[in-house]
Amino acid sequence: MNRILFLSSEYTGSGHNSIIEALCAQLLRLSPDTQFIVLDGFELGNRLLRSSSRNYDSFAVKFPLLWGLIYQLSAPFKSIVNRFVAHSIRKSLLDQISAFHPDLIVSVHNLFVGSVLNILNQANLDIPVISLIADLDNVTPLWADKRAKYILCPSDEAKERMLHAGMRQDQLVLNGFPVRSEFSDKYLPDPQERFRARLKNISILLISGSQGSTQVIKIAKALLNDKRVHLTIIAGHNTRLIQFINRTLSAYVGKRITVYGFTKEIKARMMEADLLIMRASPNVLMEAVHLCKPVIVTGALRGQEAKNPKVRALL
Repeated sequence: MNRILFLSSEYTGSGHNSIIEALCAQLLRLSPDTQFIVLDGFELGNRLLRSSSRNYDSFAVKFPLLWGLIYQLSAPFKSIVNRFVAHSIRKSLLDQISAFHPDLIVSVHNLFVGSVLNILNQANLDIPVISLIADLDNVTPLWADKRAKYILCPSDEAKERMLHAGMRQDQLVLNGFPVRSEFSDKYLPDPQERFRARLKNISILLISGSQGSTQVIKIAKALLNDKRVHLTIIAGHNTRLIQFINRTLSAYVGKRITVYGFTKEIKARMMEADLLIMRASPNVLMEAVHLCKPVIVTGALRGQEAKNPKVRALL
């Protein structure tokens, strides 16, 4: 029986949760006896670490230039970052390890690779650690550590960056981006036939990210100039944005616009649409690709998403 401890993040977007869901479902198919627990690495830490996680989404959206700078600074200050995180989560993590006795630790967040290896070494614990990169390109060196058993790379770009960071070839596994099984239906309708059949009534899904963005208002206004267009807007957790849409576009809401907040029925909304417009978030982007949906990318968060629109994994 294998025991796997996953280190993830609950509040820094919904992408890490999607990856964990995809991995756990596949593990149970391959090995039903596998046991695992999923821990939010940030919640193991002190108040500062917990706060940084809970405020990540709004901070990255409201202050993109500052967030991009912070992301870039993680490379030259890698050892300092790892020491700080290790000091913050050490006691809580060791308590969890003592209770669960994992055979393997898998980190899907870059802050819990080198820091966790530091903790294990100091505690004389011989538990292999796997770093599973949750970004497509512009990958931070925090994912890289020569002490890791393997580093799972979702794209050629990510693998190249890990080699540049000094990782050995035999450490790197090019495995693709983990996508939940419901987005891997082999019997999808022909998107071209569907699109041709609905030229008189075009359904467009506009996804604004987990925290939402007022940019969707500008896009929606432009699209609604075409009377054939019907919009579905997913505004995420941003209740103010939902209210703003309902107020600003009130003439269309309920007629040509349907508005959702955060929803777990993302596949259903994607399948209903003829065209998807979204930010270059890796999870939702790869899910759309798996569903063979045409996508228009409107932008990307500075830092880890900056180069996603050009990544070869999408071609």
